[in-house]
Amino acid sequence: MSTEKPWYTTVKLPPGKFHQLDTDLDKLFAGLEDVGIGPRYVGEIRKGQWYAELGGPKHEYKSYIFVEVAKNSEEVVDGRVEIIGPELDELAPETSLPFAAHIKTWGPQLPDDLLEFVERGAVMGFLFTEGWGLVGARTNMWLRVSKEVKPRMSWLKMAQIMRANMISLCPLVEKVEIKWVVATPEVGGKDLVSKMLDEVLPKWEAIDARTKQIGDEDVDNFYGCTICKMIAPNHACIVTPSLIPYCGVMSYFTAKAMYAVDPYGYVFEIPAGDIIDLLSGRYSGVDEAIWERSDHRHRIFHLYSVIKYPTTNCGCFEATAFYIPQVDGIGITARRYFGNTPLGIPFSKIAGLMSGGVQNHGFKGCSIQTVRQPLFLQGDGGWRRIVWMPKDVKLEVADCIPEQVYDKIATEEDAVDPANLEVWLREKKHPIVEEYWKDGKPVPMKIPLPNQPWEDEPWGEIEHGKRKNFAGSSNEIPFYQ
Repeated sequence: MSTEKPWYTTVKLPPGKFHQLDTDLDKLFAGLEDVGIGPRYVGEIRKGQWYAELGGPKHEYKSYIFVEVAKNSEEVVDGRVEIIGPELDELAPETSLPFAAHIKTWGPQLPDDLLEFVERGAVMGFLFTEGWGLVGARTNMWLRVSKEVKPRMSWLKMAQIMRANMISLCPLVEKVEIKWVVATPEVGGKDLVSKMLDEVLPKWEAIDARTKQIGDEDVDNFYGCTICKMIAPNHACIVTPSLIPYCGVMSYFTAKAMYAVDPYGYVFEIPAGDIIDLLSGRYSGVDEAIWERSDHRHRIFHLYSVIKYPTTNCGCFEATAFYIPQVDGIGITARRYFGNTPLGIPFSKIAGLMSGGVQNHGFKGCSIQTVRQPLFLQGDGGWRRIVWMPKDVKLEVADCIPEQVYDKIATEEDAVDPANLEVWLREKKHPIVEEYWKDGKPVPMKIPLPNQPWEDEPWGEIEHGKRKNFAGSSNEIPFYQ
């Protein structure tokens, strides 16, 4: 029995329709035989193919999937699904609506460290199901279901798939209850989801606070994630205490717990090795591990830089940092910001040119949590080199921006055109003017093409954490082939 404690205290949700799934573990996927499930379906939905859309840019990304671990078994009715709003078959073709999915889980031995692991199981329900497409994470969710699969699909079926995935991925989960909100205007629309989100955000902040307790230098092992190889074959995320995956759904603690639970899964361990460059965050163990995981495409990685040898990008990033040559500075934009950047293009265009597992000097995907980390872009000058970001992102991370720099970072309300931005930075006396410009004027850096080395980087080989320079023998292999 459930204690029926309200899931939201400041928001009154409209009544929904309750369904009860079969809780027999042998029947997790029963009744789903007519829908394909597996990694072959990742990223298959394209423009013009979708029947219904949940979340995304049309609703300012005011949609989310939230998973929490209940403290008591009585708080969760296993297999119960409440759907608030119309079912899929009740929607007109190409309907787009904001939504929220709130999932409560419980298990007597289910620790908080595995929360994001369990959350990944829910998200994989969308990624691995025929006819579904997903972009974003947490509050930036954007889901689509195809016209082809619509006759065989329902919200209830997806809830069953999410529950089955979570239990299959993490057997410590014994109970799952799901509340699914399709926010039509009659239900409450974007305003309802926004109010629900206001209650969820503090819970996420409490979870994220743990990542600030330790630094990269405090641990011997980092972790990597290869789940996005299905859309970016030469990419692997690097997870450290200060480097949260671009999608924002996994912390260092979660990656560590996932590897402990499934050492042969898509999360792998990376011995940090020797520190080659402390300022830029270059570790011999990272270079060696990702060289192998990138199909021998990328050999050098600076964890705290967007300009020189940044980590590769998949396509699921919440935000991105980018180099602005006209002012020799760094900008940040986010998926939810639709306007142009100082590069003259919006986030969508930037994401398109930097995705796919390529090492793009001057472009780096990041999660909002990574932006909040003390080591963020330390190798490039950190906040003293950052000159532009959308206003709402600036407000969100305001507590992490040094006070003496905050008012000197421009937003779309101050300047977008690079020429105007240069004038604005000079008038505001941004630190970049004195520390990086020459004689009061910016001097653009000569950025190499994607996957190419910097001119000052000699050919060599990282072997056992030490550099071995080549002298011209016939069997030499350069960094880049």
